[in-house]
Amino acid sequence: RKKDVTIIDINVGCISKDDVNILISDTIRMQRHLTKSLSGIVYKKTGGNALFVSQFLQSLWDEGLLMYLLEYNTWQWDVDAVDTKELIDDVGVLMARKIRQLPIGCQYIIKLLACLGSTCDESILTLFMREGEDLTGGISAKERRWETEHINNFLMLDVAVDEGLLKKEGS
Repeated sequence: RKKDVTIIDINVGCISKDDVNILISDTIRMQRHLTKSLSGIVYKKTGGNALFVSQFLQSLWDEGLLMYLLEYNTWQWDVDAVDTKELIDDVGVLMARKIRQLPIGCQYIIKLLACLGSTCDESILTLFMREGEDLTGGISAKERRWETEHINNFLMLDVAVDEGLLKKEGS
């Protein structure tokens, strides 16, 4: 049965240079005047696109260009290195790069999930994992048996959840 539903488009614009600075200073808990050099570069590279700001900051952290110094209890970054860092402005490429950084077993499970749709029950995924063991990327049968017996494959998915690639129902 069809129902008339009103659809409202919400356009989300880019955030301002000042808002990027506020976001960064709040994220790393530093005073705003201390994060201006970093936020200026981030804004220049991202144009204030909130998704790209977030992804760019994450990549700076992942690559050691933004680091926390325990001995000084502060954050540090190399302005020149951050400025020369390439920004990928394609969400698909960003996601693919994130997936390629995951462990092989986790990549395999994500491939299976991609074939199953937007939601999947654990029992169905388990069935597909058993049926497709030969597709695990060149891992020997002995290694697969060991992994199956000793590692809970579903714990591997927590890595993808932590990276924001998957969402567990109820989380």
